[in-house]
Amino acid sequence: MGKTVKVAFVDFEPGFEPEKCLLYRLLLQRYTIELSKEPDYVIYSNHGDRHLQYDSIRIFYPCESISPDFNVCDYAIGFDYLTLGDRYFRFPVYYLKREAFGLMNDKTYFTSDNIRSKGGFCGFWYGLDEDTPERGLFFERLSQYRGVDAGGPLRNTLEGVVSERLPFLSEHKFTIAFEECSHPGYTSDVLVQAFAAQTIPIYWGNPFIGREFNTQAFVNCHDFRSWSEVIEAVKRIDQNDELYLKMMRTPALTGPERDIDRMEENLLAFLSSIFDPTVERARRRSHSTARITFEKRARLKALLYRFSPQGIRESIKRMLRKVRKPS
Repeated sequence: MGKTVKVAFVDFEPGFEPEKCLLYRLLLQRYTIELSKEPDYVIYSNHGDRHLQYDSIRIFYPCESISPDFNVCDYAIGFDYLTLGDRYFRFPVYYLKREAFGLMNDKTYFTSDNIRSKGGFCGFWYGLDEDTPERGLFFERLSQYRGVDAGGPLRNTLEGVVSERLPFLSEHKFTIAFEECSHPGYTSDVLVQAFAAQTIPIYWGNPFIGREFNTQAFVNCHDFRSWSEVIEAVKRIDQNDELYLKMMRTPALTGPERDIDRMEENLLAFLSSIFDPTVERARRRSHSTARITFEKRARLKALLYRFSPQGIRESIKRMLRKVRKPS
């Protein structure tokens, strides 16, 4: 085992366990990890501001559509299409769904019999806190053509919530796979899950999704001028089994992004470039007076927000999410 590194994981969502984090598991291949309250390295996410309390090497690892602030972090792992020397590595969050990723890439077996076995038209599965104007509007518009089955808590159209998302979606020909927002580069697991369920995703979110995914394999809303045009495209595919089968057999990924093992190897190489040198040699944040002043202001803003009405509400929500319901 390699050298011992003192690490803290902070500002992740409630219930986060470092040992189950991909970064922890990758680092464990080369280092002895000591989870410390006095860390040399802080890996932090976007669910708080505790990272500002540490003058350690800071590595930003967002769980949602948040871009890194390199005035605050030394390094970042994210989704944005950007280059900043040795300080940034692009690793979209959909790679965290390894099992679904494997199912997505296995599309060769799909036949006409598989089409006939699908009893539903289009699946929709989101939680109550995942409602957005785009998801709601498109759900309503597409339902005017054919009934969309909502199996999750949001807009549920069944007699109850379906707990297993993938099997539910797999019963349908299409899946509404809409991101929370449209941001260049941000692609969550919604598209991967829709492909893994052996459906044709109807995708909205990353306007440059075609840089990574094969737009011949799904309905890319960003290729159309209006929701009406998107729905007309869905109608054409729905009413033409030959076209549907062609899309279902088209690979979702054709470039290097298809090799998840290689992507993880590259991520580990990026992490090693941070953890192999001494702490001082790995530091990238500027020592300028302007940057230090900027960070002091950030700490003050975080403190003021914490005691604001909205900050207090957020704290209560986090505490409630930590409460484990009895089985």
